Amino acid sequence: MHEKQIRKIFEGIIFLIFLVFILYRIGDIFGIFTNILSIVEPFLVGAAIAFILSIPMNFLERKFPRLKRPLSLLLTFLIFILVILVLVFLIGPKLIDTITNIVNTVPESVESLRKLLQDTNINWDWVQDYLASVEIDWQSISNKVLSFFKDSFSSLFTSTFGVVTGVVSTIISTIISFIFAAYILISKEKLSVQLKKLLYAFLPEKIVDKMVEVGKLTHKTFTNFFTYQCIECLILGSMFFVTMVILKIPYALLISVMITIMALIPIFGLCIAFIISSILIVMVNPIKVIVFAILFAVLQQIEGNLIYPRVVGKSIGLPPIWVIFVITLGSKLMGIVGMILFIPLSSVIYTLLRKSVYKRIQNRKIPNDKWL
Repeated sequence: MHEKQIRKIFEGIIFLIFLVFILYRIGDIFGIFTNILSIVEPFLVGAAIAFILSIPMNFLERKFPRLKRPLSLLLTFLIFILVILVLVFLIGPKLIDTITNIVNTVPESVESLRKLLQDTNINWDWVQDYLASVEIDWQSISNKVLSFFKDSFSSLFTSTFGVVTGVVSTIISTIISFIFAAYILISKEKLSVQLKKLLYAFLPEKIVDKMVEVGKLTHKTFTNFFTYQCIECLILGSMFFVTMVILKIPYALLISVMITIMALIPIFGLCIAFIISSILIVMVNPIKVIVFAILFAVLQQIEGNLIYPRVVGKSIGLPPIWVIFVITLGSKLMGIVGMILFIPLSSVIYTLLRKSVYKRIQNRKIPNDKWL
């Protein structure tokens, strides 16, 4: 046997032994991986915070070139804190009051629906029987819902400002994350040069060039997606709030905030928001549901035909069929976070794959009429 064949057999045996060892000790390996992840979690969170804050920071540096880096970083953190304060102290209490009113009006809404069904000439016997058989402790549900939102509000206040002395490790991790994020933002060019030097020192030049290209594409895609998607969501939410207040549709603030958040998820987000909003409105004023449905259809057309193409444009770069597939896959793997993150990630993969396909077809000199 040739030396190369012996070497390949030897490498295959080593790989097989290594694979069997991993499968045999998969529980221990997963535990080690979990421990390592818990250790580096503050730094991963800090990197995520740095990426999010780099968007407004880069905007400030482009618009005000004379602005020094520490000052632009300070302004970015002040903007971030201001947004948190607005959410906590202005919108938060109003949302809790709205949810309280919803919980308190649910029994009356069920009774009104029952009377409405009784007054109609349509055979609603099965619905009436079901509503009559339902025995719900509305007071207990009301207390639980209010307790949940008050605890969530308190937790948000705690994690943001650290005024509550409990959960010391969480506060320390949060501080470490923000310090790490600040360090990344203050010296991002230097860190980029150091990372490139490290890669070029230990890896082949062509591989590093490809990694740098992919890194630039990933950063550009994620930045464009989150920037333009957030702007589009804010515009859409503001439109809903103003028009709902003018038309006196119930729960204008709660529904507008929900639509703003859910609009981050393309296609499915607004559908889910419409269903939940309709349920909330029908409990107060069933007639207003028709007005809201018409308003929703009009604003969605404006958003889809005017705002989205002009604001978001082609930042995603994915065909609609792939967007649906990616959202479904992301929801199965990581829930709502996966639905949002998988879209720009898949856009990067789609762009690289499309470029590779065209390059291979061109190199093989395959004529266009083969696939047309």
